[in-house]
Amino acid sequence: MDWKDQRKQAVFRQMRVAILAVALPFVMAVGPIAGYFVGGWIGGALGHVEWGHTVGLVLGAAGSVHQTILIIRRILRETKE
Repeated sequence: MDWKDQRKQAVFRQMRVAILAVALPFVMAVGPIAGYFVGGWIGGALGHVEWGHTVGLVLGAAGSVHQTILIIRRILRETKE
């Protein structure tokens, strides 16, 4: 592999890392928001809107934390290569 191909791969790797880093705040925000509304909708169907909001918010936050950990691992793997 010549130096031009290596340079292209390095640039694409940096772009992937930047895109993943930009996605992190959105992942952290969307999970709890979606969980809140979906939990409220399910809680409303079951007659417990407040509990639905609370459970949905907690599950959405947990999902966001999980996805954030996966994205950070991917970023670390990309920068290590």
